[in-house]
Amino acid sequence: MKKSIFSSKDIRQIKSLGIGAADVEKQLAVYRRGAKYLRLHRPCAVKDGIVSFTPAQRKKIVDLYDSDVKLYKTIKFVPASGAASRMFAQWFSALTEGGSGAAESDGKFLRDLRKLPFFPLIAEDKNAAAHLKKKDISGLLKFILTDAGLNFGNLPKALIPFHRYAPGELRDALEEHFVEAAGYIAGADGFCSLHFTISAGHEEYFAVRIKEIIKKYKDLIPYSYSVALSFQSASTDTIAVDERNEPLRNSEGKLLFRPGGHGALLNNLNSLDADLIFVKNIDNIVPSPRLGKYLPFRKMLGGMALKIQKETFEFLKRLAEGQADDSAIQKIADYCGQTLNVVLPTGFSSLSKKEKIKILSSFLNRPLRVCGVVKNDGEPGGGPFWVEEDNGSQTMQIVESSHVDKSDPRQAAIWSQAQYFNPVDMVCCIRNYRGEKFILDKYIDKNAYLISVKNEKGLKFKALELPGLWNGSMAYWNTIFVEMPLKVFNPVKTVYDLLRPIHQKTR
Repeated sequence: MKKSIFSSKDIRQIKSLGIGAADVEKQLAVYRRGAKYLRLHRPCAVKDGIVSFTPAQRKKIVDLYDSDVKLYKTIKFVPASGAASRMFAQWFSALTEGGSGAAESDGKFLRDLRKLPFFPLIAEDKNAAAHLKKKDISGLLKFILTDAGLNFGNLPKALIPFHRYAPGELRDALEEHFVEAAGYIAGADGFCSLHFTISAGHEEYFAVRIKEIIKKYKDLIPYSYSVALSFQSASTDTIAVDERNEPLRNSEGKLLFRPGGHGALLNNLNSLDADLIFVKNIDNIVPSPRLGKYLPFRKMLGGMALKIQKETFEFLKRLAEGQADDSAIQKIADYCGQTLNVVLPTGFSSLSKKEKIKILSSFLNRPLRVCGVVKNDGEPGGGPFWVEEDNGSQTMQIVESSHVDKSDPRQAAIWSQAQYFNPVDMVCCIRNYRGEKFILDKYIDKNAYLISVKNEKGLKFKALELPGLWNGSMAYWNTIFVEMPLKVFNPVKTVYDLLRPIHQKTR
């Protein structure tokens, strides 16, 4: 038997996280082997994997959603565990350099600062106002980022004020998600349900803020809010390694583990009791006066999910009950190819009826996701592609740049031809036609992990991320890509994104 590289003390630490030593050994083997790239076949395009609706068609789908949504359990799922430190990375660097580097010039920094939504919190504080009067950039940054003042650098991004309303009302990203959800997450039971995934250290912050928001809107919306929080399990953490792929340890000699990326949230998603799950990132939100132009696109995704789910369930019931003749089987096969973009096996037409039913049932009876995609405007991130599988078939997936071997000229060329981007705006259906929940682990591409190089506080290391929630974790779901206008994508990745016009217009 091969001897473990871990000491008994290491193994106790590993077990305390809910991880097996053998699993950590496998993670180390992944580091040594390196990333396994996906093989791109071609980018998805309109009429080749992407559906595009005319305004009249979109209205029909929205009407379907409005008429049927109250028959289903609906929830909004928001990954909200991200720290605001990355949002303020440039300002943190400037603070360590004595205030220089926060902007092109001190004057520009101060002008921009006055436009940011949280400026009133600075102006009304006596000490911060003094820093402002002296043009003390270092003092202002310390007040904004540390516990000497607003402490934004240590808060979750969800609790950073994103928008300023008149008179003097500030709304953070969390509150804006509540307001948006009230426009389309409407349950028959009178509840508007939301689920946020958060970091364990932020639970108290969220609990206090959620109570404040619910109290504020108690008499302003026709629903009651139902809110749940969950954490990314420590059992999904992965070990960090140095450049030689050896386990990293802290100053106390303990192994260094890190969260396994947003792919670890698949368990959180799978635990939800809902028919329709709307997934959206915490930082992609707009002021409420703009929602009238945006909510129809949320409903469009939901309506499309209801339509596809209804059709696939009807086909599955016919196949299961033996009611499909040769003509019906061909109709279902055409539906799989034309609507679900399934590439049927070579020689499918010559198979027996029993074999055809088995294959079609396998393709139809899967979790469903309807994903909005937007024209690529240079934002970093993944996009929709046709991917070549080992068995010669093709699947539609959301592919990240790190999944592509750019040293291969053909793969690099295919990547560069992409016209669409994934804004993480989707609806998931995780029940089968019998009303049972799918076991989502069965539909993961377990090779779609990422290995990234990190540099934190001068320490350079490698980190392993599990197959992403909307990437490898959903690789073998039934996937529908729907074109949406670029205006629906308004992320706040850095503090300066709050200066974009969409985040400034709150009237």
